[in-house]
Amino acid sequence: MRAKDRVAGVIALLVALFLLTGCFFNVFETARSVGKGKAAITVAMAALNLAIEQETTWILTPQGRLAVGLSDNLELGVKSGAMVGLSSGNVGFLGVIGDLKVTLFDQPDSFALALGFGGGYSSGTVGWGLEGSVYFDSTVPFFPLYAVYRPLLPLVGGETNLIHQFAAGLRLALSPNASLLVEVASWGGVLSAGLGFAVSF
Repeated sequence: MRAKDRVAGVIALLVALFLLTGCFFNVFETARSVGKGKAAITVAMAALNLAIEQETTWILTPQGRLAVGLSDNLELGVKSGAMVGLSSGNVGFLGVIGDLKVTLFDQPDSFALALGFGGGYSSGTVGWGLEGSVYFDSTVPFFPLYAVYRPLLPLVGGETNLIHQFAAGLRLALSPNASLLVEVASWGGVLSAGLGFAVSF
């Protein structure tokens, strides 16, 4: 086997390993619940640039979430997605996570606050893990910002180190039932940016 082929093989293996452990779900959620008897679908795409062996690679993470309103202030959601290495063409599974979100406060022209808890299998927790969420939204029409803090707890590997995720974005209303989410997120210091489209029905 030629040295060049061996180097290419090692780089491909490193990229594949990283694709299984280094990508994460963005949030693309606000503090507002979907409402009793309603459902919402969010489809999104995010991108991150990673350095591996002194080379950088772009990774796309298409992802989606389905939410169902159990009450006006409580929703059940499930999200899944994939990760695609642009330079390598490798495709990986981002995971599946279920979560409950309860809206504690939501007033027009003020703010909204919610808490969430969930878990599942995700590359963001390097396997099985749990996650909490604190959501804060501005409900002032000319200032539609949202921010989220999410501690992630991996359940594999024997360690109990939390991974911290932060996200901030704009929720731009397209209609009473549809909005565009523009988001920047950080997972353990890795930055990602993306767009999401949310529609409720």
